[in-house]
Amino acid sequence: MNNELKVSFYLKREGNTERTEPNPDAVFPIIGKIIIGNSIAQFGSKLKIEERLWSVKSGRAIGKSRVAVELNREINKINLSIHAHYKDILKRAGKVTAIEVKNAFQGIATTQKTLLVLFGEMMEDFKGRIGIDRAQSPYKQYEVLYKQLKQFLREEYHVEDIPLTELDLPFIEALNFFFRVKRKMKPRTVKARIVLLNKVIRLALHRRIITRPPVVCGFQLIGRNPIRSLM
Repeated sequence: MNNELKVSFYLKREGNTERTEPNPDAVFPIIGKIIIGNSIAQFGSKLKIEERLWSVKSGRAIGKSRVAVELNREINKINLSIHAHYKDILKRAGKVTAIEVKNAFQGIATTQKTLLVLFGEMMEDFKGRIGIDRAQSPYKQYEVLYKQLKQFLREEYHVEDIPLTELDLPFIEALNFFFRVKRKMKPRTVKARIVLLNKVIRLALHRRIITRPPVVCGFQLIGRNPIRSLM
């Protein structure tokens, strides 16, 4: 997937763009456009400018007047913010779409959560129930798997986290190989890790973060024996 980011700005001219009598003093709102690969998202900048002061080629105000300088400064701030959100999402998820960057820039929360974020929430819940209806000893397994998943994502996917919707067959097979070959775990240990991972999937389903469990080799990850086709 092409993850290259392009950000541009243009004037939103309403009505007939082929005016017989152009009015250079007309004021138009400035619209931003985010392009990442084949995904496109537009957004309002809340900025306006007279058409005569706007450069279509550069997507910026013309000249060094106070109005032009201040407007270009605001556009540059928007541009920098978009690039910052883009880099953050790309680092965490490994890929990003224009709408995701737009939502992050506008402060719109997405319903999609990532694996380690949800796992971390599950760990916090478990930790808070220790001594009530949970024992201390199983919590260590949560910590171990969390660290192993983090290492796996860095080494195999070169990302800090991954969307829950990406837990597909290649992911599970790669994780299984990582456990058995690279970490030299015994089958019983691998099974325990996958069973614990399965709890994250169940929680994601319960919260409606995902609508269906990942399918692995013709059966669902949350089945009775989620690693029977992998061992």
